[in-house]
Amino acid sequence: MDIIAAESKTESLGKTESSESLLLSSSSLPPLAALAHQLLSQQWQRLQKHVGRVLKHHPEAAESLHQIRVSLRRIGTWVEVFQGSLRLPKPLRPKRLRKLIKTLGQQRDLDVLLEILHEPCWQGIPADQQAELEELKEKLQRRQAQAEKHSRRILAEEDFLKFQAACEEWLVSPRYRPAAQLPVQESLPHLLAPLVAAWFLQPGWRIPAFPETEAQAEQLHDLRKATKRLRYQLEFFAPFYGETLQSWVKALKRLQEQLGRFNDLQVLQAQLPADSSLQNWLQEQQKLALQDWPTQQQRYCNPAEQQRLYQLLFLVGENSNGEVQVVG
Repeated sequence: MDIIAAESKTESLGKTESSESLLLSSSSLPPLAALAHQLLSQQWQRLQKHVGRVLKHHPEAAESLHQIRVSLRRIGTWVEVFQGSLRLPKPLRPKRLRKLIKTLGQQRDLDVLLEILHEPCWQGIPADQQAELEELKEKLQRRQAQAEKHSRRILAEEDFLKFQAACEEWLVSPRYRPAAQLPVQESLPHLLAPLVAAWFLQPGWRIPAFPETEAQAEQLHDLRKATKRLRYQLEFFAPFYGETLQSWVKALKRLQEQLGRFNDLQVLQAQLPADSSLQNWLQEQQKLALQDWPTQQQRYCNPAEQQRLYQLLFLVGENSNGEVQVVG
C-alpha cells in the first residue's frame, strides 16, 4: 500500500533557494521517506537556480550549465539509492535521466579539453607542435560554441520540461513504497552495501599499472564513473557517520579525479592524427595521471580493507545537529 506523505503542498518549489541545510524533523513523513524527500528537494532547488541563470544569460551561465549536469547526476544517484522505497513518474526513472545527462555532457567534455590545452605544461613546446596545438584549440572552440547553443536548447525541449514537471509533482505529492517507513539509521547499511559491492566488482580494478588495450582503458573509465556515483551516494548520508566516512569520501574524490584526468587526456589524444607530434607528450601525461594507480589497487583489492569499509557502513550514529547538508 502506498504511503501518501504530503498533507500540505510544498510552495514555490525552485523559485527561491532555501538555506544550505534542511532539518530532519518532518512530523508527517516516515524517517526514510523524509530523508528521500529532503535530498531531492535540495537538488531540485540547486537545479532550478542554475537553469534560471542559463535562461537569463547570467555571466556565469557556462558554469551553470555544468552545475545542471551535476544536479542531474546527483538526482540520478538519488533514484538509484531510493528507487526501492519510492514510486516515481517515468521522467524520473534512470533511463530517461541518463539520456539527459549524456546530451548535456557533450559541452562539458569540450570545456575540459580546452582547459587542458591552456595548462602551463604546454609552454616551451617546439614551434611546430605549438602551431598544431593552436589549430586544435580553434577546432575545439568552434565545437564548444555549437555545443553550448545545443545545451541551451535542451532546457526548452519536451524531455527536460517533462523532467522538471515530474520533479515538482513528486515533491508536492510524493508517493512511497512500504520500505520508506523504515528508520533511516537502520536502513542505511543495507541501502549502501549493494552499492559498495558493485563498486568493488568493477573489472577496472584488475587493470595493470597502465592500460594495454582500448578495452582496458574503457574499463578504467567505467570505474571512474562508478567511483563518482559511489561518492555521491556516500555524500548523501555522510551526516549520519563520523570522520572515517568523510575521509573515504575525500579519497574517492581523489581517485575519481586521477582516473578522470587519464580519460580526458585519452579523449584529447583521439582528437589528433595518429602521427601527431603531440601524441607522445599526451601519453606521458597519461602515465603521470596514473602514477598512484598501483597504490589505489593495492588498497581497495585488499580483502581486509574491503571488510573494514563494509563494517564502516554499520557505524551509523546520530548527527550532532540533525541536519542533512547540501553537498557540492
